Amino acid sequence: MTVHRSQGSEYPYVIIPMVSAAGMMLLQRNLLYTAVTRARRGVMLIGQSEAVERAVANNRTQRRNTALTYRIAHPEAAAPAPRVQTPSRQLAWG
Repeated sequence: MTVHRSQGSEYPYVIIPMVSAAGMMLLQRNLLYTAVTRARRGVMLIGQSEAVERAVANNRTQRRNTALTYRIAHPEAAAPAPRVQTPSRQLAWG
Protein backbone atom coordinates (compact mmCIF):
# COMPACT_ATOMS: atom_id res chain seq x y z
CA MET A 1 0.00 0.00 0.00
CA THR A 2 1.26 3.48 -0.72
CA VAL A 3 1.46 6.30 1.80
CA HIS A 4 -1.06 8.28 -0.24
CA ARG A 5 -3.66 5.52 -0.11
CA SER A 6 -3.16 4.94 3.61
CA GLN A 7 -4.11 8.48 4.64
CA GLY A 8 -6.92 8.34 7.17
CA SER A 9 -6.17 4.71 8.08
CA GLU A 10 -4.18 3.02 10.84
CA TYR A 11 -2.29 -0.26 10.88
CA PRO A 12 -0.74 -2.20 13.76
CA TYR A 13 2.72 -2.12 12.15
CA VAL A 14 4.14 -0.18 9.23
CA ILE A 15 7.33 -0.99 7.30
CA ILE A 16 8.73 1.89 5.26
CA PRO A 17 11.45 1.32 2.65
CA MET A 18 13.85 4.28 2.57
CA VAL A 19 16.19 4.45 -0.42
CA SER A 20 17.93 7.45 -1.93
CA ALA A 21 17.06 6.20 -5.42
CA ALA A 22 13.43 7.19 -4.73
CA GLY A 23 14.36 10.80 -5.48
CA MET A 24 13.39 14.01 -3.78
CA MET A 25 9.77 13.78 -4.96
CA LEU A 26 9.18 10.78 -2.68
CA LEU A 27 11.65 11.73 0.02
CA GLN A 28 9.56 14.46 1.60
CA ARG A 29 9.07 15.18 5.27
CA ASN A 30 5.27 15.23 5.03
CA LEU A 31 5.14 11.81 3.34
CA LEU A 32 7.47 10.29 5.94
CA TYR A 33 5.36 11.82 8.72
CA THR A 34 2.16 10.39 7.20
CA ALA A 35 3.74 6.95 6.85
CA VAL A 36 5.07 6.91 10.42
CA THR A 37 1.81 8.13 11.95
CA ARG A 38 -0.19 5.31 10.31
CA ALA A 39 1.38 2.82 12.74
CA ARG A 40 -0.39 2.14 16.05
CA ARG A 41 2.09 -0.26 17.64
CA GLY A 42 5.33 -0.02 15.69
CA VAL A 43 7.11 1.31 12.64
CA MET A 44 10.26 0.06 10.90
CA LEU A 45 12.34 2.12 8.48
CA ILE A 46 14.39 -0.18 6.23
CA GLY A 47 17.07 1.08 3.89
CA GLN A 48 19.55 3.92 3.89
CA SER A 49 19.93 6.36 6.75
CA GLU A 50 20.87 9.02 4.17
CA ALA A 51 17.41 8.66 2.62
CA VAL A 52 15.77 9.26 6.00
CA GLU A 53 17.96 12.31 6.56
CA ARG A 54 17.08 13.68 3.11
CA ALA A 55 13.36 13.15 3.72
CA VAL A 56 13.47 14.88 7.11
CA ALA A 57 15.41 17.81 5.65
CA ASN A 58 13.09 18.16 2.64
CA ASN A 59 10.11 20.26 3.73
CA ARG A 60 9.24 21.35 0.18
CA THR A 61 6.01 19.89 -1.09
CA GLN A 62 5.01 19.62 -4.69
CA ARG A 63 2.09 21.81 -5.76
CA ARG A 64 -1.05 19.80 -6.31
CA ASN A 65 -2.91 20.60 -9.51
CA THR A 66 -6.54 20.39 -8.49
CA ALA A 67 -9.63 22.20 -9.62
CA LEU A 68 -10.79 22.83 -6.05
CA THR A 69 -11.16 26.60 -6.43
CA TYR A 70 -13.15 26.14 -9.65
CA ARG A 71 -15.35 23.46 -8.09
CA ILE A 72 -16.16 25.67 -5.11
CA ALA A 73 -17.05 28.57 -7.41
CA HIS A 74 -19.05 26.29 -9.76
CA PRO A 75 -20.76 23.64 -7.60
CA GLU A 76 -22.72 22.28 -10.57
CA ALA A 77 -19.43 21.24 -12.16
CA ALA A 78 -18.38 19.34 -9.04
CA ALA A 79 -21.42 17.05 -8.96
CA PRO A 80 -20.69 13.55 -10.29
CA ALA A 81 -22.59 12.41 -13.34
CA PRO A 82 -25.66 10.33 -12.48
CA ARG A 83 -25.57 6.59 -13.11
CA VAL A 84 -27.65 5.42 -16.02
CA GLN A 85 -29.04 1.93 -16.60
CA THR A 86 -28.03 0.68 -20.07
CA PRO A 87 -30.00 -1.93 -22.04
CA SER A 88 -27.36 -4.56 -21.24
CA ARG A 89 -28.15 -4.04 -17.52
CA GLN A 90 -24.67 -2.70 -16.82
CA LEU A 91 -24.10 0.53 -15.03
CA ALA A 92 -22.50 3.27 -17.06
CA TRP A 93 -21.64 6.86 -16.42
CA GLY A 94 -24.05 9.20 -18.21
